[in-house]
Amino acid sequence: WKEAKDDNGKVYYYNSETKATTWEKPKELYTLLEKVLDKSDWKQTTAEGGRVYYYNSKTQQSVWEIPEEIQSQVDLLEKNENSDKDGSFDVSISITNDGNGIRSIIDPNEKYHSESPLFVKQVNVNSQKEAEDIFIEMLREHEVDATWSFSKIMDFFIKDPRYWVVEDSLEKKRIFETYLNNRTKEELFKENNSIEKFKEAFLGLIRNNKKIKYYTRWKTARRLIQDEPIYAHSVISEKIKRQTFQEYVDGLRKDHESNEEKLREQALIELNEYFKTMNLNLSSNWENTLKSIKSDARFEQNKHFQVLNQVDLINVYIENMKLLQKDYEDRIKKAASANYRNDRKARDEYRNLLAELKETGLLRADSKWPEVYSLIKEDDRFVGLLGRNGSNPIELFWDVIDEEELLVRAKKDIVDQLLLHNNFVIKDDVDLEEQKTKLIEILRKDQQTKEYDEDTVDMIYDRILKQIKEQREKDKFAYERKIRRLQEEFRSFLRKFENPKITIETSWDEIKPKISQSPEYLALPDEQTRLIAFEKFINRLKEKRIEIEASKE
Repeated sequence: WKEAKDDNGKVYYYNSETKATTWEKPKELYTLLEKVLDKSDWKQTTAEGGRVYYYNSKTQQSVWEIPEEIQSQVDLLEKNENSDKDGSFDVSISITNDGNGIRSIIDPNEKYHSESPLFVKQVNVNSQKEAEDIFIEMLREHEVDATWSFSKIMDFFIKDPRYWVVEDSLEKKRIFETYLNNRTKEELFKENNSIEKFKEAFLGLIRNNKKIKYYTRWKTARRLIQDEPIYAHSVISEKIKRQTFQEYVDGLRKDHESNEEKLREQALIELNEYFKTMNLNLSSNWENTLKSIKSDARFEQNKHFQVLNQVDLINVYIENMKLLQKDYEDRIKKAASANYRNDRKARDEYRNLLAELKETGLLRADSKWPEVYSLIKEDDRFVGLLGRNGSNPIELFWDVIDEEELLVRAKKDIVDQLLLHNNFVIKDDVDLEEQKTKLIEILRKDQQTKEYDEDTVDMIYDRILKQIKEQREKDKFAYERKIRRLQEEFRSFLRKFENPKITIETSWDEIKPKISQSPEYLALPDEQTRLIAFEKFINRLKEKRIEIEASKE
């Protein structure tokens, strides 16, 4: 196999022994790296700008450097190749022309025989004109049209003996173009209706032109292919040619953008992993983080990061900070949840402590906090609730007191109704113990109250006595307030009395007979309250005289 170039400078490969040609590089010419890549999932690709990178078709991973597993296999093959020079062998091939004009290919092992496709029969011609006619006949026989490139003709007819009647490749190309120019109207009409066939061939042309990139414009591409038969001699409209080109370029652009996106995605994955090694915390800021990145050799050495910009760095930084914030909040929530459970457990244990005090009679509706505190201050259930969130020990104590108070009030209401039904009135000016005994007798006879314990009865009895005392105090206060109001009305009457007018020299005995029948006098209950009101009135007159005399001085 040998490397050669066609008239357009495109590389193809030619086997000098078999006369075979191919656009693809034969495996016999593969380098060690190409051989290893051919048997793996890794492919070598060229990025924009001509830079080579490697793409794994299975894992979708892209890297700029030769993958480590590929390089290790190449090194191993090089080592084996250098250490074993005796592993090669030669195969001799002789080419002869027999009397029948048949080119024979023979090897020592008789691998090929007369039926092999490598045999090419010779066609004898007497003139250049005859050779040209035979070549054109071959083209017409296979309905070659403007959709065929010259490269396709070479690949397709290389085993046809008529192909070789014209030896010079430039002459072959000239005859091909002459053939295209001399097609009949019928052939042109048929070609014009074969748009799909044209598109396939036209795409093959622009696909093989390495100068046409995803960013190439139609104006530039047309200049590159204007001498190609498929463009110059095709009857297909310029619009379809341009449309076909644009579809191809759009595909290239899409592939390019997809590949760039894959490279960028891989770079972002690696950048995210890089950020995880930076030991960021909630106090980290972007300015200091960027300084650390710029001074880190690891970041500079990773060539994948070259496809990223500072906005990408900021976004990945923000995402990592969000993860740190979320992790912190999750830990706070977890701790708060644990504290909540512990707080609730502590309250439940303290409530159990208060319940025990109730059962033993040490906690009643009339209990005071200092009394209860002295009983529980050393208990772990009380100490364990101190400092906790939620209700504190005193609040929970008052909750129990409120519950007990409601219960005692309900029981007292029942007792009040029972006493009323039995016409039994509790008094506080009798023998209290004897009265209490009679009360208990009444309670024991009733179905609702017979189970009241002694503490409950004592509490209810004390409350009834307290109510009596409080009511007496209220009545006394109301009576005294009434007397004061009547005395004030009586003094107002004395101020207005004119028969005779009362002065500081007037005595009670003197004025009494003259006012004894007035409503204000009679409204007061007794002589004492009347006399007190009169004396207060006289004292007020004396005070006014002193004030007047003092003002004259």
